[in-house]
Amino acid sequence: MTTIERDVPAGSPDDESYNLAARVYDHEVVALESDPEAVPAASRAYQYNLAAQVYGLQPRALVPDATTEVAAPPATSNGHADTNGHAPSNGAVAVARPQGPVDGGGSGRTRTFDAFAVSGFRWFFVAMLGQMASMNMQMLVRGYLVFLLTGSYAALGTISLANAIPGLSLSLVGGVLADWAKQKKYVVQAGQLLNAINALAVALLLYFDMLTFTHLFIASLVQGTIQALMMPARQSMIPEVVGLKRLMNAVALNSAGMNSMRLLAPAAGGFLLAAFGPHWIYFMMTGLYLFASVFLLPVPKVSEADVAAAAARRRSRGGGGLSQMIDGVRYIAHDSTLRTILGVNVLLIVMAMPYIFLLPGFVADVLNEGPSKLGLLLSATGAGSLFGALIIASLPPKRRGLLFLLSSAAQGVGLLAFSASTWFWVTMPIMVFMGIGQAGRQSFSNVLVQTYVEDDYRGRVMAVYMLQFSLTSFGTFFVGLLAAVVGAQIALGATSVAMIVIALGALVFAPSLRKLD
Repeated sequence: MTTIERDVPAGSPDDESYNLAARVYDHEVVALESDPEAVPAASRAYQYNLAAQVYGLQPRALVPDATTEVAAPPATSNGHADTNGHAPSNGAVAVARPQGPVDGGGSGRTRTFDAFAVSGFRWFFVAMLGQMASMNMQMLVRGYLVFLLTGSYAALGTISLANAIPGLSLSLVGGVLADWAKQKKYVVQAGQLLNAINALAVALLLYFDMLTFTHLFIASLVQGTIQALMMPARQSMIPEVVGLKRLMNAVALNSAGMNSMRLLAPAAGGFLLAAFGPHWIYFMMTGLYLFASVFLLPVPKVSEADVAAAAARRRSRGGGGLSQMIDGVRYIAHDSTLRTILGVNVLLIVMAMPYIFLLPGFVADVLNEGPSKLGLLLSATGAGSLFGALIIASLPPKRRGLLFLLSSAAQGVGLLAFSASTWFWVTMPIMVFMGIGQAGRQSFSNVLVQTYVEDDYRGRVMAVYMLQFSLTSFGTFFVGLLAAVVGAQIALGATSVAMIVIALGALVFAPSLRKLD
């Protein structure tokens, strides 16, 4: 006999005399002094599910929706959930979840392009293509212009530093803005419009032959400010658009799109640079930023109910902007999982990315090639990253911590081979291999952070995650100074060895990261 405990007033329809299943199949209803809602949802569903009782089916947990959990997950020693890093388990309090469809693909099997089933993600993806095409063209042409104007590796590092300063000082402000904005997409659209104005200013200076290194430094500073305030909102939009079940697939596809632009945009930029001059690239970048802003318009807004619920949670915590920033940092400091992911990732990216910013000088001095070959090398990295991202999009959400560290080590090995090569056609396949490792490091680090963060802190945590790019610029500045003294090959070789040591060290000495799914 199955016993369902309920608070059943005599003579009510829930009484056994009115309960057909209980009478026919000899089930018993026992009164409970607590509220009926305290009875597990699966038990209530079982009581009213006549077919389940006739055929002896076991009650199962209801599938939670995309925005709430039925109960808090088991707690770890730090008081946070051991599966998603959500609220402490000192009470079965519902936890805010990202919005988006709950269907993870129907069959339970991850499809490579599964996230494209969500129309909002398709628009988000197309807008991202416009932004990344512009940024990758700029990466090529700005580095080329700086080296042309100055002939200095230190100047390349200084431009990166100008981009980094706002990121370090304003990224957490951007995180608070993302968490407090009613609609994150408005923050992103405003940022893209400002990027368009900034690119147009450089284009006009080039067109009238007035551009100086100082202008490029100021433009880099302005862009760094815009990115610091905008990117936390853009990154934290993805779970809202697709939900958690499609998160890894969406992040990988987003990475694939970014890398497809790294494949196509530098090659196109190199051709345009050689054929028409740098001012036309900046005019094109202006149009692409406008394109990115417009194509975010069809992305669905967050529902008013969810906006109101998030606002209520913020009011319950109290405090202004500074208090919210401190609260976000405290949240990361108290969550050992997030702390480990972010810490290791920052160390890795500081070593991994300087080669991108020093590549114009490396191509000119070490490989003895021009801007068209520079574009081909960036495209080769993009091809490898695209291939790697598509593989990741097809993988199940398992052993992601291990794959993150192995991908990072692979990128370090590729960077070491790159620093040793002096032949262009040997360097090309090395760049493809390095791109595969880079795709793994970027995608797995992003999805691990997005999976293990509580939704109310997502913007601020992603702001800290985005700080890695500003720290990369600081790393580039010092690697640029080192390259000016000992040469680009030795400087980049040293960073590659450091990256391999960090990745393998974390693999051995950080088992909690290695075991994350």
